[in-house]
Amino acid sequence: MTSGTLPNGLTLGSTTGTISGTPTATASAPVTFKVQDSSSPQQSTTVTLTLAVVSPVGITTSSLPSALVGQAYSVTLAASGGTTPYSWSLSSGTLPSGLSLNGATGAISGTPTATASTALTFKVQDSSSPQQSATLTLTLAVVSVVGITTGSLPGGVVGQAYSATLAANGGTTPYTWSVASGTLPAGLSLNGSTGVISGTPTAAASAPITF
Repeated sequence: MTSGTLPNGLTLGSTTGTISGTPTATASAPVTFKVQDSSSPQQSTTVTLTLAVVSPVGITTSSLPSALVGQAYSVTLAASGGTTPYSWSLSSGTLPSGLSLNGATGAISGTPTATASTALTFKVQDSSSPQQSATLTLTLAVVSVVGITTGSLPGGVVGQAYSATLAANGGTTPYTWSVASGTLPAGLSLNGSTGVISGTPTAAASAPITF
């Protein structure tokens, strides 16, 4: 080498011209090499080349949010290392109906048409030479829209124990319940985990409550 420095961890074999080793850090710098033969008189020539050392490419997305049937969905896979731009593909599994993967951006988008829970293996490939790639398996769940199926509540009697359970379907359990507007009659309370309204009412009341 007549100018420049090889990336850390690499060495040049002076008789073979082999650059070898295990690079320890990213780098990209021009290095000028000189070759000299054994003739008499000796001949030599030089060339300046750039050796780029990049970090390993990897997928940094660790999970995929659930999608809802009939509602627009969009999430973008992310990667790091290597050399951008990246190209994305699905190496195993099939996206739920209505969704597609953009190979240039890593965006999964569309409107799912049916419930599903699918394991998908994504592959990302960078633009370095030689190219690097990484794969990761993630699960994408498509669930139905959550809804409350209880249409009415039985009446209670002052001084007598009361219990009624709100019911829901769709979405992903467990559910969490709360009172969005209004107030439960005195003596009654709502269990946020089970949807059970219970207690002993202490006064007559009749008012709409939004759960």
